[in-house]
Amino acid sequence: MSKTITETKDNFAIYQQSIDKYSTQVEQAVSRYFQALADLQGEYIHAWRNVTKANLSLQNEFATKFGFDTNIPEASQKIIRNMTDEFLKTRSVRDQIVIATIEAAKKNVKTFSDNANAFTDLNSDIMQSWISVCTPPK
Repeated sequence: MSKTITETKDNFAIYQQSIDKYSTQVEQAVSRYFQALADLQGEYIHAWRNVTKANLSLQNEFATKFGFDTNIPEASQKIIRNMTDEFLKTRSVRDQIVIATIEAAKKNVKTFSDNANAFTDLNSDIMQSWISVCTPPK
């Protein structure tokens, strides 16, 4: 009669069962976290745009009602446009660096995971060597 994992009292089987249950829960939770973070980010961007637009509209209304001249010289317009373009270029480079860093980390974790069995085999061989040295011959 074979024992199922839930019936066994073996420490390693019980530990493996716990790891499996925990891993399954983490996998399910991570996707919910990412969705919640993406939703929060979307709301934050929407709120930021809304606040900026409302503030600019209020300032424009104030300037118009008090008769302020809101025209700026062409040179100033060019500076503002150039600064915006340079900011966007900088942000694009930063985004590329962040994505490349994340991809490199992902590859490193995958490599570590792929080599887990090799590490286990190596450690098992080392353990067998130690056991053979420490165990008296029969």
